[in-house]
Amino acid sequence: NQRGYYTSWIQTTATLGLLFSLGIILLTRYSLDTDVTRSVALFNEWGWRIPFLLSILLVGVSVYIRLRMNESPLFAQLKKEGGVSVNPLKESFTRKTNLKMVLLALFGVAMGQGVVWYTGQFYAQSYLENICKVNFDQSRTILIWAIVFATPFFVVFGKWSDRVGRKWIMMAGMALAVFTYRPLFSKMESITRAANPQLIKEDIKPGMVLNNKDTLLITTQVFKDDAGITVTKTIKDTLKSSTQELKEGPTITSKELSLEKYWQIVLIVTILIFYVTMVYGPIAAFLVELFPTKIRYTSMSLPYHIGNGIFGGLTPFIATLLTTTYQNDVLSGLWYPILVGSICLLIGTIYVNNKIDQNIQD
Repeated sequence: NQRGYYTSWIQTTATLGLLFSLGIILLTRYSLDTDVTRSVALFNEWGWRIPFLLSILLVGVSVYIRLRMNESPLFAQLKKEGGVSVNPLKESFTRKTNLKMVLLALFGVAMGQGVVWYTGQFYAQSYLENICKVNFDQSRTILIWAIVFATPFFVVFGKWSDRVGRKWIMMAGMALAVFTYRPLFSKMESITRAANPQLIKEDIKPGMVLNNKDTLLITTQVFKDDAGITVTKTIKDTLKSSTQELKEGPTITSKELSLEKYWQIVLIVTILIFYVTMVYGPIAAFLVELFPTKIRYTSMSLPYHIGNGIFGGLTPFIATLLTTTYQNDVLSGLWYPILVGSICLLIGTIYVNNKIDQNIQD
């Protein structure tokens, strides 16, 4: 009767993995040399491989954990009694009742959960960098703070699902995402629009209008030092103008947010990850309870991994493709997660049961 609570702790680890990876990237980026500019240059040249190499340690940890894991008590008892499925693939996908549950889990819950998970974390970061032009460091630390603030709600909603059921918590998370994504992402763009732009002199766009009184102009010089390392030297100047149209002017490459605007964006991204906790916190317990013990692992794997790996995993790519295709609408990338989430919300609301019952098909 505490499946939602205990499995929700497992659900935190995917988002915590993102948190640690962002931290390691920033730490590596600025620890390769005492000179910040050179350290960033070294990171861009070869230092980005260091986080990948560090992940080898995690492979060892995961192998250790897997070797020490036991089967669930129900499966162990089933195995002792000789009730294990001889062909779980056949039972899962050829029997009409089980196949129906597999498809329902995919199209009624998993694919919507997948797009919400990737939109709230990966596409949010991509949007901040590519659309809002927030600089490298701030876009990542914004996500770090949002993850720290929102992660406890995985456990909150997991525990709550033990009392009220899994379905409506997950459906509520999808509904909130579907109806508020465009306002929230639009608000992020409007907050960052007025931020102080960093401009780069080497990229020229005629007809640009500068309307900041103190516009930061960054000139870059790229060269190789004595060791053959590519170094980017940055020279900062300030343009004094109220409104100035440039026949040959600089192009905005990134923006430095003020402290107030920075925390406003953190709040919005925290809300996006809050939706993630609603759909992701209870889903492990939901899938466990959906299928009979002897075919559970096989049956739940297909909808979970297709929902996350394909529908969810393609979210950043498709959203970015839509944004570059329909350049007049910076929010066009949201149509994919909104469409998938809406379909899943409709199917889930009508067809998914809200039972809290151990092994409901056993």
